[in-house]
Amino acid sequence: MAAEIHSRPQSSRPVLLNKIEGHSDGVNAAVLIPKEDGVITVSEDRYTRAGQPSFCLCPAPCSCISYHHESRRIFIGQDNGAVVEFLISEDFNKMNHVKTYPAHQNRVSDLIFSLESQWVISTGHDKSICWMSTQSGSMLGRHSFGSWASCLQYDSDTQHAFVGDHSGQITLLKLDEQTCSVITTLKGHEGSVGALYWDPVQRWLFSGASDNSVIMWDIGGRQGRTLLLQGHHEKVQALWYLPLTHQLVSCSADGGITVWNMETTREEAPQWLDSDSCQKCGQPFFWNIKQMWDSKTLGLRQHHCRKCGKAICGKCSSKRSTYPIMGFEFQVRMCDDCYDTIKEEDRTPLATFHEGKHNIAHMDMDPSRGLMVTCGSDRVVKVTHSCFISFVLVFYTKITKSKY
Repeated sequence: MAAEIHSRPQSSRPVLLNKIEGHSDGVNAAVLIPKEDGVITVSEDRYTRAGQPSFCLCPAPCSCISYHHESRRIFIGQDNGAVVEFLISEDFNKMNHVKTYPAHQNRVSDLIFSLESQWVISTGHDKSICWMSTQSGSMLGRHSFGSWASCLQYDSDTQHAFVGDHSGQITLLKLDEQTCSVITTLKGHEGSVGALYWDPVQRWLFSGASDNSVIMWDIGGRQGRTLLLQGHHEKVQALWYLPLTHQLVSCSADGGITVWNMETTREEAPQWLDSDSCQKCGQPFFWNIKQMWDSKTLGLRQHHCRKCGKAICGKCSSKRSTYPIMGFEFQVRMCDDCYDTIKEEDRTPLATFHEGKHNIAHMDMDPSRGLMVTCGSDRVVKVTHSCFISFVLVFYTKITKSKY
């Protein structure tokens, strides 16, 4: 039987399947348990919950989690800087303490367990990344940054780590047993980086930040190609890429869920140009004292056209337009010349917008079941059937039936 694949969602709304309440403080992370009707959550109230029957009280507020289903190992980052490892029973009724790793001097912001290297890698508000052996429990290495390390992704095959920080930078490091080397630093955000997602197949890195934007970094292309995606009104705090559908899902603090079509050909946003006067009419900007004096005119405020990047005055950029092919799903400033070149079909959206209807600080997905779980500071965990990944569910179902 042929697989029926729909390239566009058939419904505009995620369907709420379950709403989990009862946490006494903000929920920092929630992960779906594969092949089970269960969710593991960690929260500021110090509790780790795995479904209804199993819970564990930690010594400090829980900030992040990494769960490995095959080995049933749970790693929990805490506010006091420690990482705690638990082993959960097969029926999810009991959690047994295995080790405590003294990872950081301050809150653990993110962590990842790598089965291939038997490492637990974590970042913290002590401005560092560290990697520890899960076999011996010992610290293998540490690297410090200039500001809080806020989020982390790791490529197990190459042992490369991506670390987003509070200054808006992303550092790429190569981790070894005892040392590490800095490969490069990615700069593009104007606010702190709050979320990262690494796709090891396409070798794309996605980052979301407090400047309300998402950037796709084409690491594998080695050409420095980046794509700017602007479709949120609040800071972006969660990302997930769906390779089968070529879609990126991004979630923001106001509950906004944006689904980006990454299959289409997109254009890079231009670099903003510097100038002392408007590059359209030639009028001086307010810091250009000499031209203001010579022309006996008042200086103007500088703006930039989002399509061409030129420095222009307000009079020469009175128009606003969306330009989805460059990632601008909301109306942005355009110079008059660029505005006139945009056709109506150029304004066709390349993203869809949904409402999570609660603060979203963390998100996890199970594409094979079409499920998404979100959580945040409102102490609520929501499990939804997500319309934008429902066709993956159809694909998996029909392939399974055709086998038998």
